[in-house]
Amino acid sequence: MAAAVEFHTYTPPDSRLDLVRRIESAPREHAEAVLEAYDVLQRLHDSGTLGLINGLLSAEDTVIGKVTDVVSSRQAVTALRIAMILGNALTSIDADRVHAAVAEAETHTPSLWQLFRAARSKEVRKAAGLGLSLAQIFGASLLARKGPGTVGPAIGSK
Repeated sequence: MAAAVEFHTYTPPDSRLDLVRRIESAPREHAEAVLEAYDVLQRLHDSGTLGLINGLLSAEDTVIGKVTDVVSSRQAVTALRIAMILGNALTSIDADRVHAAVAEAETHTPSLWQLFRAARSKEVRKAAGLGLSLAQIFGASLLARKGPGTVGPAIGSK
């Protein structure tokens, strides 16, 4: 003879009752972490950060489009390139030597002769040359931007 089949009611694994059961049966050791997470969520809500994130997620296509436009602009690319070049140059500087130079400048004022001797060094001439080259580039950029909205000549310009 045939055996009787037990009747089971199907509840989907992600149903609300199943979620409540899982939360209620969670180990007690996680209770403090869950309460802390609730506190973080409440603070995010109180500061408006949660609403901001929700708005950003709702308008993701618009936000992504605007950010892409800004990041791919010529100005942003140029600024990023210059920042990378200067960052690379700054990482090659020995911080201990800079600290020693600043400490010495705070305690000792060099004479004019010492300044002249330092200015004759290859390193100072190289840095001065770089500074003057950057000043030329910056000045040429300022002259190229001079347009009808410019108020007047700068001090010392002809």
